[in-house]
Amino acid sequence: MFGFLFGAACLLGLTATVARGHHGYGHCGPGHRGRGFRHARARHFLNHLLDRLNTTPGQEKVIRETVDTLFDELHDARRDFRGTRTDVAEAIRASVLDRASVEAVFDRHDQVIDRVRQSALDAFAKIHETLDDRQRKILAEIVESGPFGRSFRGFRGFH
Repeated sequence: MFGFLFGAACLLGLTATVARGHHGYGHCGPGHRGRGFRHARARHFLNHLLDRLNTTPGQEKVIRETVDTLFDELHDARRDFRGTRTDVAEAIRASVLDRASVEAVFDRHDQVIDRVRQSALDAFAKIHETLDDRQRKILAEIVESGPFGRSFRGFRGFH
């Protein structure tokens, strides 16, 4: 069970890393090179992963679409979390802490987290079903050892 949760956390980390480059990052123009570089590294990471798994064009299409859908959900969640700063600031600013408004913020966060969790589980299931047994074994080794471990040799995108 712990292995599954750790693997899920690693895959979420991967998608979050790639998501940072999604939605126009890297197209900000001059002066925003850091974001564009991160996007290129994330894209390179996903391409290298797909190469390492030796995916077919059909598998790549499904995986990329699935990751894009998850990125959209992560982007929306990030926006939703940012939107709660004002509510928390108002509760703190008051002479007496408005516990109900802070509870409402936590309730909204719980809903967002549940939504992201469900999207991530759906994405994991779709990718799992798309890969064959050999590819699943390779992906499991990569998740277990991390992107810099022996199972993912040759990738130098984050160095």
